[in-house]
Amino acid sequence: QRVRTKRDPATVTFIPTPYPVEDQRWNFSLPANEQSGIFVGTREWDVPSRNHFAALLVARQLCEATGEPVSVLNLDGHKGRRLLDELRFPEGKLPLIEKQKPYPDYLRDVARHKVVLQLDRSHVPGQVAGDALLCRVACVGGDGAIERIAFAKTCGEGRTITEIASMALDLLKNAELRGAIVAESQERALERLSFQAVRSQLAKFFAQLAASDL
Repeated sequence: QRVRTKRDPATVTFIPTPYPVEDQRWNFSLPANEQSGIFVGTREWDVPSRNHFAALLVARQLCEATGEPVSVLNLDGHKGRRLLDELRFPEGKLPLIEKQKPYPDYLRDVARHKVVLQLDRSHVPGQVAGDALLCRVACVGGDGAIERIAFAKTCGEGRTITEIASMALDLLKNAELRGAIVAESQERALERLSFQAVRSQLAKFFAQLAASDL
């Protein structure tokens, strides 16, 4: 905001992080019958705005209601396992991913799930939703830029935790609804987040910038 007050509006713009949704080499989708469970998109216990603990509590409730497993990325070793043990997930319903993987391998893990769940309130660029886009998985919660653009109907912006949990439950139970959310997210991403779309936005911005210098 400080930058905007000091600059000509023509020299400042918002351009989201691009994702290669138009490139089939980056399509990590799986058939619906090969997907199960919830992937928790956050991982940081010590960043309050991530709401990781709250997301895990919601995921546990969804697990208990549906029987769906919950996958969590734990890079904190014994400390992370101890904290997760205290949440008392149903036996065998909390598979952990405990090592860093190359990005394509990580996306293959994400793609095996029905939904990606988060309660992040950081207003970050939105990598969690970007990962979900490449995996063609519905993303629920989060208020990052990609979440708000691609997953407007299921993002966390302006919604309570209870509302987010209810949406996640509906998506877990309804493959047709998941498909509709994914299809809409891909359409929005092609329009605003693809490399081609962002290239056009950059070209327009630099043209305006050049004109403002005349």
